[in-house]
Amino acid sequence: DSAPSFAPDGMQFAFQSWRSGTQELWISSRDGLSLRQLTSGGRRMTGSPSFSPDGQEVAFDGRPAGHSHIFVVSAAGGSPREITSGESNDILPRWSADGQFVYFASNRSGAWQAWKISARGGQPRQVTTNGAFVAIESPDGRWVYYTKSDLDGIWRIPASGGPEERILAQPPAGYWGYWCVAARGIYLFDTELSKPRIVLYDPVTKKITRVATLDRYPPPYSGLTVNRGEDELLITDEHDAGSHITLVENFR
Repeated sequence: DSAPSFAPDGMQFAFQSWRSGTQELWISSRDGLSLRQLTSGGRRMTGSPSFSPDGQEVAFDGRPAGHSHIFVVSAAGGSPREITSGESNDILPRWSADGQFVYFASNRSGAWQAWKISARGGQPRQVTTNGAFVAIESPDGRWVYYTKSDLDGIWRIPASGGPEERILAQPPAGYWGYWCVAARGIYLFDTELSKPRIVLYDPVTKKITRVATLDRYPPPYSGLTVNRGEDELLITDEHDAGSHITLVENFR
């Protein structure tokens, strides 16, 4: 179970899981006691869920025929609709602040860059030119923040276009999904001190505040989300991960 995404009301969250035998999306209540499967079959390696700002839909990536594309599905369930296509790989969707667009990473220009597309589909538009992976718009819609796949840190550019600026040296490379943008600032995974921690960065004052100290490093890639009230945070952890051996009798 990984890559959690809080619903705006904070009462449930989406995540990717192998619990059905293939990687699919699931919805859980905030306490983990109520689970339901949101997607099933047909889009290999379904993952990277992102709740829309109104909580009605979930964007995700899936691989229906070799290439990864972006899909949107009702949070209540149903048939997903594919909003990107082509021979490129499109991954890691994140909604714009107004819910009208979906940002995503794509190699359709020859290198990983941030792109955006209408949530209803259409022609995507390239947002970055110097490399980007996970891209998140600020709540006021003025900035696009993003990480890069193989470098430490977070960058930003004006949403209307302009030069990029590196604003943070964390999260470390490989942990490109361990951050999110909220009203109070940017929550991120930080390894600059002796013990890993979650911190809050205020883009206005540039002050960094410790939120939590972690006992161990989480698994890489994707795994941090905060609710709209900013009083609860979810993070992927491998402490209880394990494997099982199954015996199949009379196998043919």
